[in-house]
Amino acid sequence: MGFFPTEPPEPRTEEHDEAWQAYARFEGHTVPGAVPEPIVVAATPLVTVIATLTVSEDALGVTWHTIARRVPTGPAADQLALREVARDGPLPDEFLRLGVAYADGRSATNLPWEDDDEVDDDERDPDRLSWRMRGGSGTPTVSTSAVVVSPGPDDGPVTLVCEWPALGVGEHRATVPPDVLDRARLLAISVEPIEDDEG
Repeated sequence: MGFFPTEPPEPRTEEHDEAWQAYARFEGHTVPGAVPEPIVVAATPLVTVIATLTVSEDALGVTWHTIARRVPTGPAADQLALREVARDGPLPDEFLRLGVAYADGRSATNLPWEDDDEVDDDERDPDRLSWRMRGGSGTPTVSTSAVVVSPGPDDGPVTLVCEWPALGVGEHRATVPPDVLDRARLLAISVEPIEDDEG
């Protein structure tokens, strides 16, 4: 027997939801190319922030890895709660700030009041970068959070920025050269829909 079972599953009856079928229609998909090396954005005696990147024509994927050598205490331990606090007041020092800047001057950050998941697609400024959260996980000392920045970068480098004042991390930057991004973009694989697919 191989790794995957070969016996078919038990048949099941399902009611077809036409709205779901319309939503589920395949319109093409791209798996982005990966930048081969992680980028260290900040490294202090207490905290290290590392980014791993993927690139396609349409988007830049950034997975932020935050490693603290001590368990953050107080408000710094709950970044989600801090997001809610900061929506109505000044940004607390305990809030971990993450950002991306393109060579043309456009930028996007994880600041709560710039949360692009709150904006409808038809209301979005096409000249502004969007920052969309795509999940995360972790422990009190090691966490990851994935975001998608779109559109993807054009010519020029991408600068990654982080800051965490409460943990003694001043503003740190790391620049990813354009040739590294171009090589990753060339590795992206796109799967197009079948031209005569009616359903």
